[in-house]
Amino acid sequence: MQSISTKRFLQVWLWALAVVSLLAILQTVQRTNELEIALFRSKWIGLVGIFALTALVGAWLSFSPILNRITEWFEKLTNQSSTPLRIAFHVSLILLGFILVWVTRLYIFGSTLPQVMPIFWVFLWASLAQTIGLKSLRKLDWHVAFAVVLLTQGFIYQTYGIFAIASANPFSMGYSEAGRHFYASLFFSEKLYGMKLPLPFLHPSRYLLLSLPFLLDELPLWFHRFWQAFLWFGLTLGSAISLAQRTRLSGWMKIFITAWAFLFYFQGAVYYHLHVMVILILAGVAVKNPGRSLVFIILASVWAGISRVNWFPVPAMLAIAIYILETPVIDKSWKYWLTPLIWGVSGVAAALVSQFVYIQISGNADVAAFGSSFTSDLIWSRLLPNETFPMGILPGILLVSAPLFAALYQIVLGKMTNLHPLRWLALLAMLVMLFIGGAIVSTKIGGGGDLHNMDAYLVMLSVVVTAFWANQVSAESDAKPMWGEVRWGVAAAVLLIPLGFAIRNIGFYPSFDKTVAEKDIQLLQESLKNGGEILFITERQLITFDYIHGMTLVPEYEQSELMEMAMSRNRSYLETFYGDLQVRRFALILAEDQKFTQQKHGAFVEENVAWVRFVGAPLLCNYKPVVTLTSNNIQVFEPRPKQVDCKDPFAE
Repeated sequence: MQSISTKRFLQVWLWALAVVSLLAILQTVQRTNELEIALFRSKWIGLVGIFALTALVGAWLSFSPILNRITEWFEKLTNQSSTPLRIAFHVSLILLGFILVWVTRLYIFGSTLPQVMPIFWVFLWASLAQTIGLKSLRKLDWHVAFAVVLLTQGFIYQTYGIFAIASANPFSMGYSEAGRHFYASLFFSEKLYGMKLPLPFLHPSRYLLLSLPFLLDELPLWFHRFWQAFLWFGLTLGSAISLAQRTRLSGWMKIFITAWAFLFYFQGAVYYHLHVMVILILAGVAVKNPGRSLVFIILASVWAGISRVNWFPVPAMLAIAIYILETPVIDKSWKYWLTPLIWGVSGVAAALVSQFVYIQISGNADVAAFGSSFTSDLIWSRLLPNETFPMGILPGILLVSAPLFAALYQIVLGKMTNLHPLRWLALLAMLVMLFIGGAIVSTKIGGGGDLHNMDAYLVMLSVVVTAFWANQVSAESDAKPMWGEVRWGVAAAVLLIPLGFAIRNIGFYPSFDKTVAEKDIQLLQESLKNGGEILFITERQLITFDYIHGMTLVPEYEQSELMEMAMSRNRSYLETFYGDLQVRRFALILAEDQKFTQQKHGAFVEENVAWVRFVGAPLLCNYKPVVTLTSNNIQVFEPRPKQVDCKDPFAE
């Protein structure tokens, strides 16, 4: 990218300020409605007025002659000779700008105004001050200093948020959060529970990674949470580094690409067990060595086979994209496509074989459980803004994608003929396939709360665009193509949008009252000591990590498993569950607070309806709560004293 003038830099910053100010107004008004505050009779109108003023002034000033005077002042400020006092001043701009964002988010806005855009507005002002300080100290170009400020702080925000889960709280910190560690423990069930249990049927590769700390005895729950955070951090960073390595850039440019890709992948977020495949492909595929490449494609595809069905073709598709980007057609005709065909068939076949083998060795009697996603409802309304995901899948992914497509457009404008039309068609086809596939999966009941099902599409898009941007795409001629340059306005959007997703992570680390938690565990221990089979629908980590002593695990009917079966309406599985409830198989059941009434509005309404209908109501019909914990919404249920007629959940 060419050097950016001071005026151009300020214009783009003012445009960003105007857009963020308008969005901050919208989110602030929405928040006052949530809090049932009369906006025009409250102090909030002052904050809305400030946002409105900056939006108007920012838009007006960006086209005003006054900007020329401001530009001259900025240039004079940043081009002064260095003195100890000026160095101290510029360092203080950098530090105070960083502190201002955290103090405002934690102590001024706090839980009262947790929305992203108001704190993003504060960040824009702070980042301008920091850019001035950094440019003055290092004599960098405006866009370089601004990129350093954004990427450094975004990396800090995201890393801070990742490791926030490493808590010693013995209870689950979210819906079945700690239950993931129970599924990970199934790979070591004989050692931990004294019985051989079936392996997970949902996301086996994720739980395989999470299971590694069980190789060592008696590691606490907080360490297992830390390990999951490390997987998020390490594998995402590994993919980002692998992507930067393929650009063949060096020095600071490689660091910039790594930091940007790290933030870009967390916009989904791209799950860490997908990154295993991404790293294998980016690090292992070499178009001049198709045999070695095929080995890495098969390895990555084997991993895909024990992950998710929609990931089966992803390793081969990424490898094929690299081949198309780096290999000209020249005169190879149909032979050009022989390598992609072999890679594609081999990759998908390896994934299918891997899944088949895993199913055979998993010990799961109900093989249909592996295909539960194919019988679940699709909620198409989640593609647009909704209560579960206010941004909506389509607006969200378009927001994330648009700057990259704009950058690609500027790079290839007038130079489309450098690549054979079939190469363009193949790249576009793979992007479209992954986009459509991710969008459909996002509508599956149980999903659509964020953009994580668009993960493969995001990875593919990053691979394609960075290859063009780094000039690593081979043209049809022998000459090295000179692609176009990305303009600063688009580049700023490429940097700012991932920052908007990262800044959400600023907050206090989750805390818990240790004394209350210990009392609740003691209460549970006392309540569960009378013998008989005790079903832990949730909080099985209390058994796994020996918070509850002398308890024999009942392996069936874990909360995530029940939820999946309720959403997919697995009649055989659920009727077995109902039969166990009706005969009062369990002396006690540990579960979250259950209700007969279904949720009418709010996030994940359809999931709540499925749970209440197929799990909650049948459970309450046969069991009643007798103990409620004070630190969370966990209850102990005992059988009702007499048989009652329960409504058939499958009756329409």
